[in-house]
Parts: sequence; structure tokens; C-alpha cells
Amino acid sequence: MDIQVNLQSDLREILAQITLAEAMSKQVLTVYEGWSIKRLSQFFIKHDISGAPVIAADDELVGVVTQSDIIRFESNEPNKQDIIKLVRQHYGPFGGPISEAEVRRIQDRAKDYCTVNSIMTPIVVSIDINSSLEQAYNMILTQQVHRLFITQNGLLVGVLTAMDILRILAQ
Repeated sequence: MDIQVNLQSDLREILAQITLAEAMSKQVLTVYEGWSIKRLSQFFIKHDISGAPVIAADDELVGVVTQSDIIRFESNEPNKQDIIKLVRQHYGPFGGPISEAEVRRIQDRAKDYCTVNSIMTPIVVSIDINSSLEQAYNMILTQQVHRLFITQNGLLVGVLTAMDILRILAQ
């Protein structure tokens, strides 16, 4: 029991010496909520990443999207109701009726029409840059996430991963 208490004390001491701004990665690749699924897939492949934070046109952090979201989307062909909903979101209530041929055409091109916003997870685990590294560490543990998005005045400024914390502890 004494060893565990000493380890926790040592861990808190190490984390207290480093600011969140020093520990986080400032180079964060982001995607826009209005991108098509096709564009998102190409972006992930180009940058060899498996996920990214999603931002709105005003650069506000609005979600997170991963390869798993794309795979889930690919495995579920949109039905007629999904397509009608998508068309109404895009054109508004005055878009008019949709023919069966149009529904089939949209189903065939779903990756081009559907946006990141429709597949992302809108719940983002984030922490303010003025928080301590210890608070970030505790949040990663309690929220059971691998990464925290760091914000300043609501805008994304960095990311802190569990691996970043392990690197700090290993030094």
C-alpha cells in the first residue's frame, strides 16, 4: 500500500512541474463538419491518421470523427427516410418531393453527399488550456478517453494524448 501511495505522490509531483501548454501537441489536424465523407476518407489516408477533431466554419470545436465512424457509415446504406432528411437539411422545407430515381442516385453517391457532421460524435472531451496537467490526467482516466482536446476561449489550440503523458513520465 505504501508503494502505491508513494507512486501517486510522485506522479502528482511530476505532473505539477509541467504545464498543459508544454505537454500538449500544438500541431492538430482538423476537419470541417461540412466535408463529404469521401473528402474525409481521403484526408485520413493522406495524413495517415485515424481520427480528428471536427470544427465548424467559425473554428469552434463541435465534435470528433474517426475511421470507425466512416466504417460504420459504409456498412449502413442510407434508407429513403435518411435521404429525405439529408435533402431537407440541405435544401430546406421547400426542396419539393423526391422521386424514387433521385433516391437511388443519392444512395449510390452517399459518400459525396453526406457530411462529417452526420457521422461525427458531437460529444467532445476537452479541457481549457489554463487547467493543470494533473487535471488533464485525471480527466483522461475518469472519461476513459485516449485524447483530450485543449481549448482556449472555445477554440481548439492543441491535443493531449495518454501517450504524451506516458512520454513525460518515462523521461
